Amino acid sequence: MRIRDAVATPGLGKQSKNSPTMKSGAATSSLFAAELTNQQFDMTSYEQEVENLRQEIGIVGDKLANEPTLPNFKRFRDLLSQLAKRISNEAYRLEKIGGTPQNPRTFEIITVINAEADKLYNLILTDNRDNMAITAKVIGIKGLVVDLIT
Repeated sequence: MRIRDAVATPGLGKQSKNSPTMKSGAATSSLFAAELTNQQFDMTSYEQEVENLRQEIGIVGDKLANEPTLPNFKRFRDLLSQLAKRISNEAYRLEKIGGTPQNPRTFEIITVINAEADKLYNLILTDNRDNMAITAKVIGIKGLVVDLIT
């Protein structure tokens, strides 16, 4: 006995005159195309934002090297923190493995998703090492001033 002979599903394989037929996944491909376009737009906007931050960091870093004032330092520090947040949000993924009731110990794995963004971040940090040294000295001096006041 074959399964097809024993179980007959009514309406299976039959198309009614009123039911619309899908032509080669038209609805699926339009959803896919829309999602693909959305992902491409997100990626280009992400790359553009990182590039703009890199250029701003370079400009503000040069300005900080020429004029080490507190507003220049704050702007440089804010740009570095924005870049670090943006790249770390997109470049890494944290995955937890384990954690059964018998063995509750879990492991966390950090995966580099976007290696190019990570390389760019490291390159920006090495290029602006002198400017970051200046900012570190300013932070140290500010800490000493606070210690003297209190």
